[in-house]
Amino acid sequence: MSEDKNKFHVSVAHDGGNGYMKDQINSQRFTFPSVIATVLPGQEPQTIDTDNSEEVGKAMASLYDHMDVTVQSKGVNINGRYLVGKSAQIGTSTPISFNVNSNEGKSTSDISIICLLSLLATNAVTQYFTNNGELPNSLDITVDKMDTALPIDEIKLKGVRDTYTKRFADHTHIVILNNFSVPITVTINFINVDIQPEGIIAANGLIADPSDYSMARNDGIFDSLKEKYNKSFSGQDILKMGNILGIDIGDGTIDFSVTNSTSTVPTLNSSILMGIGNATENAIQALHQNYPMIGKITRQQFMDIANRGDGMESQTYKQYLDTQLTMLEQQIIEQIKSIYRSLNGQIGLIFLCGGGSIVLKEHFEDGLAKTIESLSPFETAPILWVDRKFAQNLNLDGLEFRLAYMK
Repeated sequence: MSEDKNKFHVSVAHDGGNGYMKDQINSQRFTFPSVIATVLPGQEPQTIDTDNSEEVGKAMASLYDHMDVTVQSKGVNINGRYLVGKSAQIGTSTPISFNVNSNEGKSTSDISIICLLSLLATNAVTQYFTNNGELPNSLDITVDKMDTALPIDEIKLKGVRDTYTKRFADHTHIVILNNFSVPITVTINFINVDIQPEGIIAANGLIADPSDYSMARNDGIFDSLKEKYNKSFSGQDILKMGNILGIDIGDGTIDFSVTNSTSTVPTLNSSILMGIGNATENAIQALHQNYPMIGKITRQQFMDIANRGDGMESQTYKQYLDTQLTMLEQQIIEQIKSIYRSLNGQIGLIFLCGGGSIVLKEHFEDGLAKTIESLSPFETAPILWVDRKFAQNLNLDGLEFRLAYMK
């Protein structure tokens, strides 16, 4: 924060996932559902009286879970009042998430940009309140530099990178926080915006220690490799292994990237326009057909229930999802076979990451291993299923690594 307590300068790494937003503002990380909901007249949440210091303090303690904003920006297609993140899931309005079954790309959707603007505004208000013990009337945020990512096949399209960059950098964005009886206006401007391909940026996340980019990564992310193959391993080895195949499994896309040291092999980088979200949507539909009393829930709500435990409800949800995963796995296998043919089997490591990899591992780990063995007449490439502790944030780690060297 600068000398003017109402002006903030920040650096941002933004991984706008189909299922969850993963963001880092300066050194602080956030994860929340990629969901917004339009606030209709008569359905506005109750505001907190700014003169009631006790209630204001309680509201500030959970402000990130109750984002209620009005967005005014030429970088947004549909301006208006929105509940964002967790508040969109529990509000009375219909939640809007990325439509993983449509051809709309992330670059044209409003969801990622609205979520990020809301988070930036909420973070600045929170910081101001922490520093000053009171609410501001207005704040100004300058995003000095931001690194973000788009799916590989989307970013390949002519003009997409430039158009998406301009949605942030070419406009002044106004976000009004509506949580309090006196709304708070936050003005946001972006200076330097960089767009990278998903998947490829995840490979960068394997190289350096997220807490010290001058050091090779060795924070537990490679523990399963060390145990399975009985040898030492760190981020430094990523630079020496030749071709590395990364499979970033998301909600709406699966990105395949091939890197060699710090360089990409661009002709072999591609996406499958289907992800765990598509399988989940199909599972939700099948569940609803057999249990009509269960309404059309969001993907995030479905996964929360499926992962809740070993009860009958959770097990039933898992069974419906498992049925849908087989087709997804077949497409992954066919893409891997194609990449192996193009590289004449010369692959030093395969890693799988992304929030979807956590779901897929239990169902697909053995099948993938058998496929790789069948493609390898000599030495089989090691397979790293990035542990759930790291899998969802590996793209964010890579973005942070790149952001550290942006000017």
